[in-house]
Amino acid sequence: MKQTLQLLTVGIVILIMSASVSAQTQSVGDTLIIGPISEITDLPMGALNEAIEGDTTAAGERIHSVYKLHRGTQYILTEIIDADFPLVIVADPPDDENHPPIIRGGVREDGSTVNLWWRLFDHATFENLWLTGINLDGTGPISWIAQEKHGSGHTITFKGTIVEFPFTWWAVFADWGGQNNYIIEDCLFMNIGTPGAEWNGAVFHHMRIDSLIVRHTTFYNFGTYAINTSEQEGVFYTEVEHCTFVNSMQTAIHGAGGVIQKYSNNLIVNPQAISNTVHPLSREFNPAPWGTGIMDVGMAFRDPVMIDSLYGPGGVYGEWDPKGTGELTPEELVLELRNNAWWYTDPVVEYWGDFDVWPSYVVPQPWMNAHHLAMFEHDAPWTWESWEVEVEDTLGDYTLLDTTLTVYEWEPFEFLVEENTMNVDPGIVDMNGTDALLAEAVVDIRRVAAGQDPVHDPALNWHGVDDYLDFANRWPLDFDLSYTNPELLTASTHGFPVGDLNWFPDKYEQWLIVSVDEPGSDLIPEDFYLSHAYPNPFNPETNIDFRIPHTSDVRITIYNVLGQQVSVIMDQELHAGSYTVTWNGTNDRGFQVPSGVYLYRIEAGHFNETKKVVFLK
Repeated sequence: MKQTLQLLTVGIVILIMSASVSAQTQSVGDTLIIGPISEITDLPMGALNEAIEGDTTAAGERIHSVYKLHRGTQYILTEIIDADFPLVIVADPPDDENHPPIIRGGVREDGSTVNLWWRLFDHATFENLWLTGINLDGTGPISWIAQEKHGSGHTITFKGTIVEFPFTWWAVFADWGGQNNYIIEDCLFMNIGTPGAEWNGAVFHHMRIDSLIVRHTTFYNFGTYAINTSEQEGVFYTEVEHCTFVNSMQTAIHGAGGVIQKYSNNLIVNPQAISNTVHPLSREFNPAPWGTGIMDVGMAFRDPVMIDSLYGPGGVYGEWDPKGTGELTPEELVLELRNNAWWYTDPVVEYWGDFDVWPSYVVPQPWMNAHHLAMFEHDAPWTWESWEVEVEDTLGDYTLLDTTLTVYEWEPFEFLVEENTMNVDPGIVDMNGTDALLAEAVVDIRRVAAGQDPVHDPALNWHGVDDYLDFANRWPLDFDLSYTNPELLTASTHGFPVGDLNWFPDKYEQWLIVSVDEPGSDLIPEDFYLSHAYPNPFNPETNIDFRIPHTSDVRITIYNVLGQQVSVIMDQELHAGSYTVTWNGTNDRGFQVPSGVYLYRIEAGHFNETKKVVFLK
């Protein structure tokens, strides 16, 4: 009854407001500013899809290229937006008084709701929005996914956007096109999935794409796979920098199928809280630490044949063969883990201890399991022994029946780098009790699996339906993921806090200055260095900073994603110092390159490094 009354009240407010807000829809240059109730439609609260899809001439040409929404308001979708054009939806940055504009599914006349936000067939940009999977009538999820991407060679950008997708059957994003590029900056993905379910609530999944770049973004309260580059999915280039991951049922990072993967300056708290079952006899035969591990980086990396089937000639993701040998070899891969911190809070640790008994046999979750750790430790051919045990176990009284030994022989993985991993309590200011909620959820999952009754509310969720409908009571946000640990506050590159710097606004402003200006120092550098290109994405030009500690022949080359040379933008001997080179998006013949992802590679003496940049027309 409470929910019905609330929705009725909302409907009354709509009728009262309609006369005053309809004038808020206006055209300003190439931008259509859409009021909460659109002049293009009489449907309540905007019907955003009609405002956008109706923005065409009689000949079908699009009138505006940007759609701007009002802060502190709500927009509904009565149909899926099929965007065969570049879709750009933006708003001004929110403040304490005005939350980002909310986009959610509405209710059709027949009572049904839309099952997607949009299908994308071209480039897309979403900035300063709040996207929710809860419909106007309080139902959800809208689907097993929220956004579909079709077509290839496009860039999808999310900036300053909140994505909330509770009760989902599976994931937020799916990409069926391949070779697309995703740039995620300053975003918050929260309350993804249902904590009472063991498998749901992924963010980036079903993503057979070219690149995934995620910076200064928080993932808070989600089910599984915030980042997924598994061998079934695959992301050619993954860069995750200064992100915060807090509270997940299953593993947060599944990085087993990418060619170039870089994870730096991240904070990860309570990932894969449910952990793994490892029988005590299996623990006797196999070395600790057990479990999947927070950084789940195995699988494809263990098998160069599998890698080549993904990225070699004729592979799933097309040809990527920098050395021209006809196959992708391990030394052409990159996996870097630098300055990352991890921790588990007391409610999760206590659950592990309570359930390390029959029949669950839960083990603590490590940073990496013993096999993954061994991958980083060998610089010569090595072997790995894996024991499978057959056990008869009755109420904790067990007998060993049989064992099977498998021996794996591996060449050293030259592409693996791990530096400065920290297992430290960050002292997060306020998780709003969600770590205890997560622990309650995994306790009940284990109890049900053991044939016992749950002891907590079976409808357990991160919020109640009323909260998802009444955003005013949740803005400003009702949690604070900044932290107080002095070690972590200076542990990232250049001495900044690890994790999403949006929780430390003053530090973020300093980071923006240092990330651009630092290479300009007059001091002789101590090490080689290659910066991220800036701006990125870019048009018409981008800057690349680099440092060399001694006189060197320096060559910087631009490649396309097939490994074909596009342009040489630097090829000369330079003395020790800091330099900046600019690329204007042209090839060696002076022609502008197509929109897409490009690699820039520096070779200076024994130093070489490759990074990625996106050119947009």
